[in-house]
Amino acid sequence: MKIENLIKPFKSKFIQNVSILLTGNIAAQAIALLATPVITRLYLPSDFGIMTFIQSVAGVFTVIACMRYRYAIMLPKEEIKGYNLFALSIFLSCAVSIILLFLVFFFKGVVAQKFGFAGHENYLFFLPAIVFIASSSDIFVYLHTRFKGFRIIAFITVLMPIVNSVTKIGAGLLLSASAFWLLFGNLMGPLLSILLFIIFTKGKLSDIVRNTNISGLKQSAYEYRKFPKYNMPTGFINSISQNLPVLLFSYFFSQEVVGFYGLANMVLRRPVNVMSQAISKVFLQRSSEIQNEGGDLYNNLKKTTLGLAAIGVIPFAILAMFGKWIFGFVFGQGWSEAGVYTQILAPWLFVMLIKTPANQIIFTKQRLRFNLIFNISSIMATTGIVLICFIFTNSPIIALVGFSCTGFIFYSYFIFNCFFNLKE
Repeated sequence: MKIENLIKPFKSKFIQNVSILLTGNIAAQAIALLATPVITRLYLPSDFGIMTFIQSVAGVFTVIACMRYRYAIMLPKEEIKGYNLFALSIFLSCAVSIILLFLVFFFKGVVAQKFGFAGHENYLFFLPAIVFIASSSDIFVYLHTRFKGFRIIAFITVLMPIVNSVTKIGAGLLLSASAFWLLFGNLMGPLLSILLFIIFTKGKLSDIVRNTNISGLKQSAYEYRKFPKYNMPTGFINSISQNLPVLLFSYFFSQEVVGFYGLANMVLRRPVNVMSQAISKVFLQRSSEIQNEGGDLYNNLKKTTLGLAAIGVIPFAILAMFGKWIFGFVFGQGWSEAGVYTQILAPWLFVMLIKTPANQIIFTKQRLRFNLIFNISSIMATTGIVLICFIFTNSPIIALVGFSCTGFIFYSYFIFNCFFNLKE
C-alpha cells in the first residue's frame, strides 16, 4: 500500500476541520482542568453545590431558549435563510430570558427554600443572565460553523476557560470564596465570546441585518417548525434527564452532596465535551453536505462512532477503576467522595460520548419525532429508577448507580437504532 493512500484520509477537509476544533477544545478543557485543583482548594463543596444547581437549571432553559432553531442555521442552501434563522434564534433567546427574569423575581424565595440554599436566593438572578449569554454564544458558534470559521471558534473556545478560571481564582484569593464568584466567573467567558464573535462577524453582520425581515423570520420559523415542535421538547426532556441527579440531590440531600456530584460530573464531561463539541458541529455540517449530495451517511456514522469509542475507552476505564484515589490526590482529600461518583458515572458518559455522531444524524435526517419519543421514555425510566432508589435506600450512591445504568442502556439503544435506520 502506498504511503499516499495511508495519509490521504488525514488530508480530508472533514478531518482538518475536526482537528482545528479538537485542538481548541483540548486546550480549553486542559486549562479548565489545571485550574480546578486550585479552585477546589479555595471554595467549599457547598459553594460548588449552589453553583451546580443554578448552572443545571440554567442549562435546562438554555437548551430551549432559541427553540432549537440554532441547529437549523447550517441546513439551508440559501444564505438569507441562514441569516433569518440566526436572527430568529437571538430574538427567541432574549424573550425567554426576560420571562425567566420575572419568574425569578417572584419565586426566588420558594425555590431557594425547597432546594437547600435559603439566604442565598438572590443568586438565582444569575439564571436569566446565564441563559441569554450562553444561548447567544452557542447561536454565534453555529453561525460561524455555517461560515466554516472553525479557527475562530477554536480560538474563542480556548479563551473562555482562561477568563472563567482567572475570574474565579482571582476572586477567591482577593475578594471572597463564595458561590457568587463561581457563578460570576462562569458568565465572563461566554460574555467575552459573544463580543469577539460580533467583532469577527462584522463583515457579515451588515448582510444579516439587511437580509433579515419579519416576513423572512416567519417563513424560516415555519419551514423549520419541526425543530421547536419535536426537537425543543426533546432537548428540554433530555436536559432534565441529564440534570436529574442535581435537582433530586438538592431537594433530598445537602448542597455538599450536590457539590461532590457537580465536580465529578464536570471532570468527566471534560473528555466528552472535548470530543463531542469538535465532532458534532463538523459532523453535522459534513452530514448535511453528504445528505444534499446523496452520499453514504451510514459509513460516515460508522467510522466516526468507532473512532470515538477507541479514543474514549482507556481514559474512561481508568477513571472507573481509580476515580476515588485520583480525585483525592488531585483535588484534595476533602473531594475523595466525588471520585466515587466519578467511578459510577463513567460508563454512562462514555456511551454519551460515542452517541454524539448518532445525535447529529437525527438532525440531518430530521427524525425529530423519534428523538422526542426516545427522550420522553428515557426520562420517565430514569426518574422512576432514581426515585425508587431514593425512597427505599435514601442513598445518593445507590440513586446514582440507578441513574448511570439506566442512561447507559437507553443511549446504547439510541446508537444502534440510528445505525439500523440508516442501513434500512
